[in-house]
This record gives sequence, structure tokens and C-alpha cells, in this order.
Amino acid sequence: MSGRLLAYCLLIVIASLGGGMIPLVRVVTHIRMQIYLSFSAGVMLGSALLHMLPEAAEIGGPGAIAWSLPGLVTLFMIERFFSFHHHEFEEPLPNTDPPGHAQGGIDHHDHSHPHNHTNAEPHSQNAKYQWKAATVGLTLHSLLGGLALASAEAASADAAWSVSSGVFLATLLHKPADALTITSLMKRGRTGSSLAHLVNLIFALMIPLGAILFQLGKARLSMLPQESIQAITGSALAFSAGTFLCVSLSDLLPELHFHSHDRVKLSLSLLSGILLMAIVAFFGE
Repeated sequence: MSGRLLAYCLLIVIASLGGGMIPLVRVVTHIRMQIYLSFSAGVMLGSALLHMLPEAAEIGGPGAIAWSLPGLVTLFMIERFFSFHHHEFEEPLPNTDPPGHAQGGIDHHDHSHPHNHTNAEPHSQNAKYQWKAATVGLTLHSLLGGLALASAEAASADAAWSVSSGVFLATLLHKPADALTITSLMKRGRTGSSLAHLVNLIFALMIPLGAILFQLGKARLSMLPQESIQAITGSALAFSAGTFLCVSLSDLLPELHFHSHDRVKLSLSLLSGILLMAIVAFFGE
């Protein structure tokens, strides 16, 4: 593992641990989370389309881009059968204030999300199942993220540094939201803080584990001709780009139904993320 990839993994682990700790110490509001996710989704979208797919075609040939489809479908199936890629936040308890009334300086908008607060115990039991399912799904997603980071770093060995840096920034910005999802659900399920911190730590290590698995697989292929290694690296990078597309669209598309009142903020956040990746691609050439 290169020194740069090791540094990437270390910073991502720190960011993931920090994101997972947030719900354990404070409440995260819906609109702040969505602004952050829109920016993160823009970064992932820009990374996939401006960095990963062009480089996959460059080093693996135009046919390598086709591997983005299996990548997208694989992550889609993981989310379908384990846990849909969503990000939970700790909602304020229901109150009797009139609609639109701001309490404590926070505006409570109606997002038309169905919630049932009439029975706390079933809600708690459901959350216990949810955090376990979310942990499995997001762990598999993180392993694929480690694959994406390592494949981008492998591609950057003979190419522009912007490929790996773009994937790194996208992962760094998005990983805390995934960790936040897990610990938020654990908090709702009344899970002990010790277990929550342990799960948060194990989850943070999934990106380095995915990178290590890629490195082990690449080492086993070292006896192949260089052309074959480049084709495999390009295909792996395109596969990873497909997972990035799936994640970004999973964050963006559902909120089209709930955020007409915040569309300017969210659109600017999305465009800011894409612009950041465009700048990185421009100066990384």
C-alpha cells in the first residue's frame, strides 16, 4: 500500500469516527443534513463522471466503461436486500405548536415523511432491526468504497493525481454521513454507548479493509502482462464509478419530493460539489 493511499485511509477513518459520534452528543436537523448530503452527492457525481470513468477508459480501453453498470446494479441490490441508502437524523419530539412555528430557533418544515410516534416501544424495536440491517448494507458499501479508493490510486500511479484525490474527497465527505446513519439508528434503538462506539470503530475500518483486499487481489495478478493488469484496473475503476453513481443518485432523487421550499439551497450545494470536482480535474491534469 502506497504512502498516499495509507494517508487517505487514515483521514477517512478519522472522518468516519467523527461522523458516527455526532448523534451521540447532539441533535442533527433534517435541512442541515440534506444540504450536506447534496454537496457530498455532487462531489461523488463529479468524481464518477469527471475523474473515474474518463480514466477507466484511458487505461482500460473504452470497453472498461461498461463495468460501471454492474457496479451500479451491485450496490443497488445490496441496498434493496439489506438497507436502502438513506441517512437518518434525530428528529425533535412532536409538539403542539402551530404548523410552521419555529421553536428554539429551528424551523420545523413538513417533509411529508410518515412517522408514527404513538408507541415508543415498537419504534425502539424497529430501530434495533434497522441499525443492524443498515450496518450490514453500509459495511458492504464501504468495502466497495475501499475498492474504489485503491483502484483509483492504482490508476493514478501512471496518470494524473486528480483521479485518486477526487475519489478520496468524495469518500471523505460521504463516509461521515454513513456512520451517522448507523449510530443514529442505534441511539433510537436504545443501544448502549459502548456498543455504539465499537460498531462505529469497526465500520470506520471498512474502507482500509476494502483497499487491502484490492491490493491483495492485485498482487495475485502481478504475473499477468501489463496490458491485462491495466485492463483489470480500468474495469475495477469503472465498477467503482458505478457504485458512486448509485450512492449520489440515492441521496439526490428521493429529496425531489420533499424539498420544494429548500430547492435553491440544495441546488447550490449540489452544484458546489460538482464544481469542486471540476476544479480538481482541471488542475490535476
